[in-house]
Amino acid sequence: MIKTLNKILGILSYFLGAAVVLEALIKGVRGPSPPQLYIALAIIIVGPVEDLANCLIRKSKLDSRAKELYKELVNQLTSLAFLILLGLVVRRV
Repeated sequence: MIKTLNKILGILSYFLGAAVVLEALIKGVRGPSPPQLYIALAIIIVGPVEDLANCLIRKSKLDSRAKELYKELVNQLTSLAFLILLGLVVRRV
């Protein structure tokens, strides 16, 4: 039950993220709109980029302790990038 719920929420998260990114990119193409582009980039970083990095770590030949350390590093770096980009949005709005 929980596994199914997590899967549904994950799919919903990707669809909502994709919708926000698509809207931000459309507005960014129509005219100079850095805040929307920063938001799109922030979502891409904490979504697919973080997932891809964690997948590569999971599939690596590192021992389990090293994998955990690298996953935590990825989490911290993506969170930092997310906050920096949102800070840029707040600064511009």
